[in-house]
Amino acid sequence: MLNRSFPALAISGSVLFALVLVGCSERPEADKESKSPTGLQVCGQFLGAENVRRAVDAVDGGDANATARNSPGQLAAALTLEAEKWSVDDLLYHPYSACRLDIPAEGGGTHVIQAQVKWSALTFDSMSEPKYAKSWRQVNDQVFVEPQAGQPIMRLLVACEVPGVASEQEAELPLQMTIMDPGLAVEQRQALLSTFARTLVDELACTGDPVVPAQLIR
Repeated sequence: MLNRSFPALAISGSVLFALVLVGCSERPEADKESKSPTGLQVCGQFLGAENVRRAVDAVDGGDANATARNSPGQLAAALTLEAEKWSVDDLLYHPYSACRLDIPAEGGGTHVIQAQVKWSALTFDSMSEPKYAKSWRQVNDQVFVEPQAGQPIMRLLVACEVPGVASEQEAELPLQMTIMDPGLAVEQRQALLSTFARTLVDELACTGDPVVPAQLIR
């Protein structure tokens, strides 16, 4: 009797031990997922968490659905790789969406706030040409801004030489950031844009330490 029950007990004990091991092996993955930043948190890393909160509140809609597929470090790595492959004959550059906020509007529809970045086909020398000088304003020696008056969009150019790339890159290939929104106050738009620019300048470790001020429009 005792001999017959022992194998059953041993099997039951083995099953229980296996279940405990499965539970232990699954727990780290669950913990890892719970610690992964949400899209809204990544948007905050790019644009400033308080800036994002104020922008969403200003739209006065529902809860924001945030899409941010790459962290600032990952996006900087992609931009660095593109700069390393750059040549003076290149004219088209891949735009990257850093953050997109979709906010339900009352009565239907969606308010969208989006931050994009790419290497620009524009150069600092082209800013003196009449067609660009009308809309682009010089902030300092390293930064130009295009407010596009009356439009819910603002763009910024910053001289950013990536360490280890062609020496012409800083002058011929500035970094271009864009903020598009459903009609935020100019102060909120420039707060998002200037923070976005400073985040990427830091992540890219631009030589010369370009200064992007908080106040882009005077």
